Amino acid sequence: MMKDYRTKLICLLRCTVMAVVMCFCLSASAQVTLKGVAVRMNSGFTPVSGVAVYAAESTPTYTDGAGNFCLRLPNAEPGDLLYNLRIEKKDMEIVNLREVEQWVASGDILYKIVLCSKGFIAENRRKYYAVGKSNYEREYEKQAAALRRELESSNADEAACRVALEALNAEFDKKMRLLAVYSDRFARINKDELSDMEKKALEHVERGEVDEAIRLYEDSKIWETFRAKVGQRDSIAASLEVTRRLLRQQIEWYERIGSDSALQKKRVLEEMLQRY
Repeated sequence: MMKDYRTKLICLLRCTVMAVVMCFCLSASAQVTLKGVAVRMNSGFTPVSGVAVYAAESTPTYTDGAGNFCLRLPNAEPGDLLYNLRIEKKDMEIVNLREVEQWVASGDILYKIVLCSKGFIAENRRKYYAVGKSNYEREYEKQAAALRRELESSNADEAACRVALEALNAEFDKKMRLLAVYSDRFARINKDELSDMEKKALEHVERGEVDEAIRLYEDSKIWETFRAKVGQRDSIAASLEVTRRLLRQQIEWYERIGSDSALQKKRVLEEMLQRY
């Protein structure tokens, strides 16, 4: 009787241990792993190593020589927005911050971090803002002076002139608000992956025609509704091409290293490349 009891107890303990192990394995297999690559802005996708990537309750990971990182998110579910994600590299800052802020927990996406030297964005933002402000102020003074001269003439329609001046002031204020937004956007344009509109905008910006670049963006909104489907298709195609290029770049880097771990990572990336 005692022997049967001991046998049943041992079987029960074994089943309990197996259940715990299975739960652990299932939990580990369900764990989301975030994959991506860090590159330098305007450099032909030059990888950046030593970038710290971490989130709350996760072990920090660092990009390797190929710019590659793999972050395990033990408490995240696929599709979760990563509010608490942190990306840090000494003397560097994130260029595509808006994109990074929209990342979701997913093991099927190769994410991209674009970095530049700290202060680069602020410097260019100030430069573009100053150029645009100078242009707007010059145009404003020209039109305001014409209205003031008309107002001083003997046969002027005073009410109409004052309405026109108020409209001019309102338009100037609107342009300055847009300038603050677009100066930051232009400062973050990455020459390594430009859309057709960004290429044209950058040409204007580099010629000091910041107002023309802003007008290009603003005018394009008229067509957004009509071009949504085609634009989405083209955007996805362009994004996939960038992803494929980054994957090939990492594969070549691991192949040059040649170590067992590097070749193992190379095989993983080759499998991912086939999916893209």
